[in-house]
Amino acid sequence: PRIPGIRIPLRKFPFLSGALCIFSLLVVPIPKIERQESQFPSRENVIQQKTLLNDSICSRFPRPSFTASYLWQTNLPKIVNASKNPLLPGLLNPEDDRRLYSLLFKTLPASRMRRAVQHTPSTSSSQRASVRHIFRVIQRRLHDPENNPPLRIAVFGGSVTIGRGCEAGKRAMQNYNCAWPMRLQLLINQFFDMDLVKVYNLGVGGTNSGVATNMVKYWMYPTELAKVGPDVVVNSYSTNDSLPPWDLKDDPNADLATAVLDQARNGLQQFIRAALTSNRCRVPPLVVHVDDYLGPQQDSLLGEMSYNTAMRQLAKWYDTFAISYGEVVRDISWLEGDSTFFNKNDVHFSNWAHQTIAWSIGFASLELLSTFCDDGFARAVYNFNSTGGDHNKIPKYYLYLPPPLTRELLRKDVEDKY
Repeated sequence: PRIPGIRIPLRKFPFLSGALCIFSLLVVPIPKIERQESQFPSRENVIQQKTLLNDSICSRFPRPSFTASYLWQTNLPKIVNASKNPLLPGLLNPEDDRRLYSLLFKTLPASRMRRAVQHTPSTSSSQRASVRHIFRVIQRRLHDPENNPPLRIAVFGGSVTIGRGCEAGKRAMQNYNCAWPMRLQLLINQFFDMDLVKVYNLGVGGTNSGVATNMVKYWMYPTELAKVGPDVVVNSYSTNDSLPPWDLKDDPNADLATAVLDQARNGLQQFIRAALTSNRCRVPPLVVHVDDYLGPQQDSLLGEMSYNTAMRQLAKWYDTFAISYGEVVRDISWLEGDSTFFNKNDVHFSNWAHQTIAWSIGFASLELLSTFCDDGFARAVYNFNSTGGDHNKIPKYYLYLPPPLTRELLRKDVEDKY
């Protein structure tokens, strides 16, 4: 530094450098910084907006943010009561009540239930309309149940989905009242003390995603559902889609893990594309994948997890909703040998496993709600309608389908094929 009229060789007197710095701080006046008001709207102003109050289910929950874990933990006693199945009076006894309580409070805390969430659709993508639609249906049903129908959920799957082997001591080929789709409906409706959702169990034993694809594509729904179509479609074919191809099953050199991965990806992808384009006159249904498979259908553990890998790849590619019961209890079942959630000799399992599937879907749905409300609050604060860029130009209900995710799809070609 230089002082006017004086030159000081600081290299020869280095101790003067620090002294001059202190001197300059004492002599040079510090400009006064005027405090400016934040340009962001206050929390009170934001939550008064219609976005989060009058026309949104988010107004019923803590603002501006909440988590699925918080809602789950604070409502555990109510969840316990809502989980009791009045359609199976033989399970309504003190012993089963204690088991129900122990599972929810000890074995399956919120920290474990979070494993169920494999992918939640982004509310800034083309799936945003589907997510917004289902929460609007729920909000209207809560506000005026007499004039607004429940949320319609169509579940596709095989023998596991229709409850084969669910109730101990009964060898029925199906048991709809014990199966997880009915338990999910009871869990939600008993929690809210009203018929908030209607779950249609369209499972068919011995079939795979190919059958469900045709049912969705050609509108093969029950008469009541066919009038408007489902708001949510659930693919629960993880067990049957995980079955190794028959021509490779006995081949000791076959790579069953890769074979099942390709098979599952192909079948599930066709279902997704058919579901998203099944009704071009209204908002596409929300596509949900439920992985309820633990085995046993092959020796390789990687092969047993191939479906989950394919499901997560496709969920991220198409931005759909992916849930895994397997991830919630895999370590308990495989590593600790707990038979509560897994049958070592058969792909079908007990009523406690079916109940845990319903809990997994319920918890994941709270995570979807939390994400939806967080994104809505962020848009209100920043006045954004999406993540920005050209995505703002996408029409409200316009659906962009990416090209099929295959081994032949190359990164250099994907932009032109989108």
